[in-house]
Amino acid sequence: MSPPLLEVTGLSRSVPVGGFLSRSRRTLLNGVSFTLERGEIVALVGESGSGKSTLARVLARLDAPDGGSLRLGGEDVLAGERQGASLAYRGRVQMVFQDPFASLNPVHTVAHHLERPLLRHGRATRAELQARVHALLESVGLTPAESFARRFPHELSGGQRQRVAVARALAVEPDVIIADEPTSMLDVSTRREVLQLLRGLTKERGIGILFITHDLASARHLADRVMVLYAGSVVESGRTADVLAAPRHPYTRLLRSAVPDGADFLRAPLPVKASAGPVPPNGCAFAPRCPHSDARCHSTRPPEHHPAADHLVRCHLESSKGVVDDAAVSS
Repeated sequence: MSPPLLEVTGLSRSVPVGGFLSRSRRTLLNGVSFTLERGEIVALVGESGSGKSTLARVLARLDAPDGGSLRLGGEDVLAGERQGASLAYRGRVQMVFQDPFASLNPVHTVAHHLERPLLRHGRATRAELQARVHALLESVGLTPAESFARRFPHELSGGQRQRVAVARALAVEPDVIIADEPTSMLDVSTRREVLQLLRGLTKERGIGILFITHDLASARHLADRVMVLYAGSVVESGRTADVLAAPRHPYTRLLRSAVPDGADFLRAPLPVKASAGPVPPNGCAFAPRCPHSDARCHSTRPPEHHPAADHLVRCHLESSKGVVDDAAVSS
């Protein structure tokens, strides 16, 4: 079997906090592991502060991890590129940022934004530039391409700017695109267009996409698999339909309950502790907020539990259920 397109194992990152006399470190990522296959979209979901953008920056090699491994096409990237990302890596892994209003330089035309990566990565000669720029714009639905190439960012709508950002990422023919909340600043109709564009890229070009979002509805619409991140740890992952239809971790159920549907007025909100309290250093990060937590949740990190194929849950409650179910089957 060929290795996964992107394989992340035990990735961790922390940053110093506090003053000179009370200096400590805050954990942003805690042993994150997952794979991304070619032509697959994996959604990374969680509330603000869960570590989604930190993971994106580490994968894009904008930040350095404290530990873990990162393999691209089976090659250990961190071992071979200790001084920073190589041009080859940046060509294979591209990032689409959240804010289409800030990710483009306002003093340069759309053509300039697409020409730079084409030249820097040797994807076109100067004689080929105009044709390649127009082809990129057409591939993301910006036509007539000649007109859009001459425009400046302030002459575009938010959705058009984000399409330019996607075209810029496609210019270097990447294997992986990290899309960090690419639709959060767009209206509903434009959001759907950008999501359909990303889905088309996986089918047409076999690109693997890590889709970072806090919107479960977008994740359900777009992703093949979903990972739920809380306080830098993956607490649940699996096929999108399985995880979102029947979430097993209390935090995933809490996120799912926040998605509006037609029965909202009949459904009572899920219980959650009002006072979060400090995160236990060795236990479950969600324990201070979880209504089902007990002593072991505060003292021991939950092991990985697999309630079904391709479905992972980190929860002592689910692990106990598995032990009881196994005992019942064996008897």
